[in-house]
Amino acid sequence: MLRDYRNWLKSELQVLGNASHHAYSLGQANMAKRAIDELDKELAHTLYAGIDTVEARRALTELELLEQRDTSLTPGLVTLRDALRAAIDEAAPPADEGV
Repeated sequence: MLRDYRNWLKSELQVLGNASHHAYSLGQANMAKRAIDELDKELAHTLYAGIDTVEARRALTELELLEQRDTSLTPGLVTLRDALRAAIDEAAPPADEGV
């Protein structure tokens, strides 16, 4: 998904570059270029695994069960568990949404 977003930004940058004689287009092109640079920085050190919420919850449950059975997890599995928890929490709608 992030790669698709980056590709879209690159195409927008190309379109805007072709209309660079307009001040507005130049500003938009600069914003797109900065967005691509920031996205590249983020992607350089972060791994994104595209799994759906159901699979993420299932994996988190399995890691928690493994931890209960063995009383501890290896550091890599703890990191994975914590990342899954954070991603699931972040994806959940706010409690007051729908009020």
